[in-house]
Amino acid sequence: MWGSVTATGRMGGGRPPDGRAGTTPGARGAGSVEGVTAADPSPVPDATGRAGPATHPHGRWYPWVVMAVVLAGSYLVVLNTTVLGVALPDIADGFGGSSGLDVDWVITSYLLAVVAAQPATAWLADRFGHKRLYLGCLGLFAVGSLLCAIAPTLPALLAARVVQGTGGGALMPLGMAMVLGVFPPHRRGLVLGIRGVAIMAGPALGPPIGGIIVTQASWRVIFAVLVPIAVVAVVLAARLLRDPGTRNHRPLDTAGWILAFVGISLVVVAARQAPSWGFTDPTTIAALVLGAVALGWLAVRSSRRAHPILELRLFTVPIFGLSLVMVWLITVVQFARLNFLPVELQVVRGATAQEVGLMLAPAAIGVALTMATGGWLADRIGARIPMVAGLSVLAFTTWQLATLTPETSVRWIVLVLLVQGLGTGLMRIPLNVAGMNALQNRYITHAAALRSLNRQVAGALATAVLAAILTAQIGVIAPQPATDAELLAAQEAYNRLFQVAFGFSLAALVGAVFMPGRDRMRQLQASRAAEYAADD
Repeated sequence: MWGSVTATGRMGGGRPPDGRAGTTPGARGAGSVEGVTAADPSPVPDATGRAGPATHPHGRWYPWVVMAVVLAGSYLVVLNTTVLGVALPDIADGFGGSSGLDVDWVITSYLLAVVAAQPATAWLADRFGHKRLYLGCLGLFAVGSLLCAIAPTLPALLAARVVQGTGGGALMPLGMAMVLGVFPPHRRGLVLGIRGVAIMAGPALGPPIGGIIVTQASWRVIFAVLVPIAVVAVVLAARLLRDPGTRNHRPLDTAGWILAFVGISLVVVAARQAPSWGFTDPTTIAALVLGAVALGWLAVRSSRRAHPILELRLFTVPIFGLSLVMVWLITVVQFARLNFLPVELQVVRGATAQEVGLMLAPAAIGVALTMATGGWLADRIGARIPMVAGLSVLAFTTWQLATLTPETSVRWIVLVLLVQGLGTGLMRIPLNVAGMNALQNRYITHAAALRSLNRQVAGALATAVLAAILTAQIGVIAPQPATDAELLAAQEAYNRLFQVAFGFSLAALVGAVFMPGRDRMRQLQASRAAEYAADD
């Protein structure tokens, strides 16, 4: 039944892919991972694509209760991430630099804790159940937030951020798995769209809330206010979530967990620090090489184990694997806008931080306007059409950002960003739901954790690559042009960066053509519904 996913990440039991009959030659276990095989008892969906019962065993409103509880935890993670950015200067001033540590480690320490926690999400969910794991993560996040609020020194704050990140790391992938598990397959797109719109309130409200708190009170209050919210979320989760009690006590792949943490951490830290260390510095190169070696070793090792810490064989499922590759391509485009357009607007146009924030806001509004629609369309007509449409808009608007001049109208830039947001929202959820529907239900938690880690690495590397392109042209990311010639040189450098992003958007557009259309999506929905029926 759908409700059983709130306790375990595995639906229907069984071992992970083991290369038995029906698998793809040359890819160990790939065939038994994929959502639809010749042996799938797939009922034929009706004209709307529905398959399986329409009411959850715990009541028609229970899925929405799970959604509300999960959103509470998701808001904590998103607010914690977005609010803190504006507080870093005050944190640095508060500790006076006496520790000798860079205040940027306040962000990096949390990120490393997330990277450490997320690979074990599926194993922990299998062993303890989603409800207990969710409660534990929320409680750990609350304790970490309290320790951050009272930290007497910067090293103590970094240690508290590790505690906070260990709890918060699993909340996002765990939340997605819980939501996907309680809604029927033919509604996953719409539901993920609604969840996405709701979560977007965090990035929209985070910076202004953080600015007000830092200005009127202290950066410590930012962490303190998270504690009561987390406590309320724990109480709601304890009272409202159901736990069917099923467990899967598979062995912990400790060595794989260590390899995943070491490999991903080295790559992420090297990518984040490359602008300050130097892109060709031996430390940067060594960290990237060692990280790549660790991840390669992890991939080989995972392919030979029955119960790896990360089910990397999911990459061999064509639709899911393609969706992860497309995340990398789209991340480059999005990070060009999120990380480098604000700098361009300040350098070339002399805009203030507040003015830049107002200019970028329409992009978020556009995403919110079309995200639920994109998910609904994916449920009804498949992922291909909304993704091709959305990525076409994304490619067109990215090219417009690659042709800006110092005289370009601010209204035109705002309009381009609004339209880009509309396109991004239209394609984002279809990309997610197509990948998830392509996998058997028992791999939901594995896939959610893998997607989250994939996004972390993609974001770090995208930022590093784009920064390298920019510094190769003008030496720094944020120059201070003193003449018209220097101003034009800076504008040309930023335009070239967006030309590169445009190329990535075209590659993503090509990939969208191979995503499932209506018939294929209905087949996937029917297969997932049949698995739920078989578990009842």
